[in-house]
Amino acid sequence: MLGLRTVVRRTALTCCLAAAVSLGAPALAHAAGTNSTTGTTASAEPTGRVTAAAAFKPLQTGARGDRVRRVQRALKARGYRVVVNGKYGPLTTAAVRNFQRARKMPVTGRVGPRTWKALGLHKPDPAPTTSTTSTTLPADGYRHPNPLVERWHGLALEQGWSEANWKRLSCVIRIESGGNPRARNPSSAAGLLQIHYRSHQRWVGPDPAVLFDPATNLRYGLRLFKASGWRPWGNICG
Repeated sequence: MLGLRTVVRRTALTCCLAAAVSLGAPALAHAAGTNSTTGTTASAEPTGRVTAAAAFKPLQTGARGDRVRRVQRALKARGYRVVVNGKYGPLTTAAVRNFQRARKMPVTGRVGPRTWKALGLHKPDPAPTTSTTSTTLPADGYRHPNPLVERWHGLALEQGWSEANWKRLSCVIRIESGGNPRARNPSSAAGLLQIHYRSHQRWVGPDPAVLFDPATNLRYGLRLFKASGWRPWGNICG
């Protein structure tokens, strides 16, 4: 025979189960610590965490200030036509679009976290300098007498050119473009090394504007050099 206390316990358990069924899944989910809408388990982890990318405030037409100047300086150092005035106008927008196109990024004309990082701005802003790169040049290396040419020395090394080739490479740059990364020729040759877009469209891609990006131009020039030596430039400066 069941004792009175046992009967009371069983009756209470039956009542609880009946209440849970009548309330449905939300009550059970709450008891298990689960969100019935999303099916996810509740966590003690704070939900207000914001990633660095989400916290980044994009720059676009109309923006002003020091961050805009940093973008403009980075673009100018890479040979893009832009005025460093802290005002994000049409000229800066066009330069950003060309930079994004050259790097095969979404072309928006806006500077989001990805473009900011590609410009090297995730690092501390360096003091103004005449150099276009932070690469340390060999103390005993060749220095081209034309500063418009020599300014590409470090960038050439960054893109894979050797110091041993810089003397001749700098001569080619002087003759082909005078150190102007926006130089172009009616024959479709463009950029520092005057690479012929029509001849190399297969690996340059659909947009010839990428050849106006100094880093891209030097990188493609190195590809030509590895395949054919100095012949693509008529063996000048030999």
